[in-house]
Amino acid sequence: MATTLSDLSTAISEYFPTIVKRIESQSELKLALEDAIAALSDRAFSWARLNQIMHLCSQAGMSEGFFRYYFLEVPKAHPYPTEKVFDSAGYKPPSSGSEIATLRQFQWGVRRFIYDAMLYWGNFRQAYRDLRQMSFEQITSHFAQRRFDENHLITRGKVRGPVSIPKDHRYLISEMACKTYDSSTTLAGMPHVKLALQAFSNLRERGVAVTPALLKEATESLAKTDGQMQLFDLLYEDTSVPHIQSPEEVVALYTGQWSAFKAARAAALENTRIYLSFCNDLDIYVATSMRGRQDFRDMATTSERIMQSDRLEKYKLRFFDPTLSASDSHEDKGIIECLMVKTAKALIYFAQHKESLGKVSEYAMALTLGKSVIILCPDDARGKELYAFYKDSHPLTRLIEFSTGIVNGAIITTNLDYVINIVDRLFSNAMEYDLSRKEGHEGYYLLKERLTGSTVRVVSDDRLLVETFWNNYHRIQ
Repeated sequence: MATTLSDLSTAISEYFPTIVKRIESQSELKLALEDAIAALSDRAFSWARLNQIMHLCSQAGMSEGFFRYYFLEVPKAHPYPTEKVFDSAGYKPPSSGSEIATLRQFQWGVRRFIYDAMLYWGNFRQAYRDLRQMSFEQITSHFAQRRFDENHLITRGKVRGPVSIPKDHRYLISEMACKTYDSSTTLAGMPHVKLALQAFSNLRERGVAVTPALLKEATESLAKTDGQMQLFDLLYEDTSVPHIQSPEEVVALYTGQWSAFKAARAAALENTRIYLSFCNDLDIYVATSMRGRQDFRDMATTSERIMQSDRLEKYKLRFFDPTLSASDSHEDKGIIECLMVKTAKALIYFAQHKESLGKVSEYAMALTLGKSVIILCPDDARGKELYAFYKDSHPLTRLIEFSTGIVNGAIITTNLDYVINIVDRLFSNAMEYDLSRKEGHEGYYLLKERLTGSTVRVVSDDRLLVETFWNNYHRIQ
């Protein structure tokens, strides 16, 4: 089917709508495009003719290497599969050609450039300025350096991993547990045990036969009254003792937990040393905030499903899990976690029904460092509300990479399998994206991760914002 001026105008307007207005107002540009149509009809839209159109659009021309890289060849070492910019089915230009042969081939090259500009520059103008003068070899080298070295990940070998801590004991290395147990040298002097002893004394004064269940209920009531509910998760869960006869028996209820705490903390301190030993090649930081004991169990199970999945096994993943780590001081813990975010290749953020300053700070650090961030929301009714809010409404799910000014958006999902898939795509340089325009805007571009539909890059059409931003961003120290 022959290409018409309308076809070419439509193809151009998909990416650069302002150019179409020039087509309507500039007769020379219209003639140049008609010449391009004739060239496409002959399957011979050359580098020279494309540069002619660029000049008539008041734009500088491109090198032969730029033309070849974007319009003629499928690069072997690009950071994402360029043949999948339209869809997952893939597209390849006609082989052995030196000119653009079809309108689809022209669109393919333009779309690829837009993806690269949004991913690695944050705006079209500067991307074109930098790339248009490069040779084919220079452009190839430039983008090859932005790839993950998948072969390195696969062949680097295993390292000594973190020491296992039972899921039921991980809550014992939380900040609250450490502060509680470290507050006294004796078990009987610890705040949660003192609450239980007080509850036991109150029950005995009333002449009540004290069972473990009744003691637990009375202790919880005291914790609420005293504003110490944060301690209640440290109470014992199960016991075979039918009745409690003395304060010594109350203290004995906590002996097992006290021993478990000491073992868990020793393992967590050792894990921190292990994490520090391989932070130079850390893959994933797990950002999470735990409240109750069940939170720790759920997080441990979900994390294991990701890190031990068959699909990711080939990478021998190295990840930092803060629920397996401890330090001798809370100041050191903050320094360690900042280091791990800085050295990790990506961050997985476990969104929960209650968030924390620490976890949100880690998420923000990762985005502003330009790292890929995946937010996993709970797959329940409340989690889906959270997902919709993060994905469609919250402005800070997209932040600015501080070193470049590029918008960096989080990938948001409730699907655990999607998380595994995205990590695999990320480390194998196989991420897929879709390009769209913001509804109601001609020149406001959104680049979305294809699997989840999450916006990862933005180019605004607010002219004042865009000009002010890029004219000042790199000047402000």
